[in-house]
Amino acid sequence: MKCMKYITLCLLMLFAVKATAQNEAKKDSLRASKVEELRKFRETLFVEQLTLSEAEKVKFFPIYDEYQLKLRDAKHGFRDKWNDKRPSELSETEAEQYFKDAVALRKLEVQLLETYTIKLKPVIGMKRAVQLPRIEREVKKEMIAKARSMRKKKKPADGGVENRGGGDRPRRRAPEGEPVGN
Repeated sequence: MKCMKYITLCLLMLFAVKATAQNEAKKDSLRASKVEELRKFRETLFVEQLTLSEAEKVKFFPIYDEYQLKLRDAKHGFRDKWNDKRPSELSETEAEQYFKDAVALRKLEVQLLETYTIKLKPVIGMKRAVQLPRIEREVKKEMIAKARSMRKKKKPADGGVENRGGGDRPRRRAPEGEPVGN
């Protein structure tokens, strides 16, 4: 009799683990489809804003994506190093290192902008290449709006009670002395 209880318990646990794994796979698949939808939306926005032909599109995105990847890696490196410290809590030597790292990051950003603008010049011309920073800001706003609308379409998991507007992300703290929302 004890053996049957153990077998039943093991089978129940096995089914629970399998159901959880299937649920996680479904969530990952849904997330991947949303990421892909946002990627296509981003691509469409750039094509429209820059009026890219099909040939230009094929050449533009590998270069631009490489630029964005290097830029993101540089920013993540800085953020990873300084994420757990607030500037107001730094010692004098840490503040000097923070400043040096921030300046180095800005210099790298400018260097990447210069390098990849030159790489994009033969593809889209300088006139459209110098418009990229403005277009990037507009595309970013559109993508944030699209992501929010996609999140709102999702049914709330807690039985109809809507989460706060920011989703699962914690709110960004305003630097000391600055009001929240700027």
